[in-house]
Amino acid sequence: MTTLVGVDTAEGAAKALRTTAAIRERARSCCSARGPAVPLFTVDDDALPTAANEVAEVTLARYPDLNIPFHSRWRHFEAGGVDRAIGLDAHAMVDLAVVSVLLDAGAGPDWHYDEAGSALRFTRSEGLGVASWHAFAAGLFSSDRAHRRQADAAGLRQLDADRLADAFQVGPSNPMVGLDGRVSVLRRLGDALADQPEVFAQGRPGGLFDVLTAADGPVSAPDILAWCWGRSREYGPPTT
Repeated sequence: MTTLVGVDTAEGAAKALRTTAAIRERARSCCSARGPAVPLFTVDDDALPTAANEVAEVTLARYPDLNIPFHSRWRHFEAGGVDRAIGLDAHAMVDLAVVSVLLDAGAGPDWHYDEAGSALRFTRSEGLGVASWHAFAAGLFSSDRAHRRQADAAGLRQLDADRLADAFQVGPSNPMVGLDGRVSVLRRLGDALADQPEVFAQGRPGGLFDVLTAADGPVSAPDILAWCWGRSREYGPPTT
């Protein structure tokens, strides 16, 4: 196990544990758990070949050319082989991803979303992804009728359960778990966007794109994670 730097204080330890290096290190520790010294994990080594074979069989059945797409919220917008979000600019892409991820909590086993254009039915995360895309495209999260494909503070603050239920086809025969909670989360997002105009230009999540790309050169995923963790303590934007 590697040693984390700067952990001689509680604050330093907390900051170090929020890095991608620490996350990967702890994940490796969990995966290598053996014996009574790690009472919370039991590893059955004899079962590993069977598990590996099952994963390989499913993978080859679904992706025989082994061209496996990354699993992400963005893949859910392509459910059913339809590339729905094509043509969005970078700011709109961030708007859509942030709002859609916050809507992605367990919807329950009885909820589904029927897509009119494709005649396809989706459930669970795919359904939530497709439903949130159509809600976004229709302007549910925007306060500007001339620019529907965006999310902004005013639009999110105006959201209510009836409008979200309508967009997600929720009703007595198609119940969704946690509808009111989803509305509350998005309204709170609207408050956060409005409270930090120096980060969220025009009150949009997409303002993050400008902040994170302000410096010349590439921005790495660890940079983004570190900046997000540190924002509340005014650490400033990441350096490249």
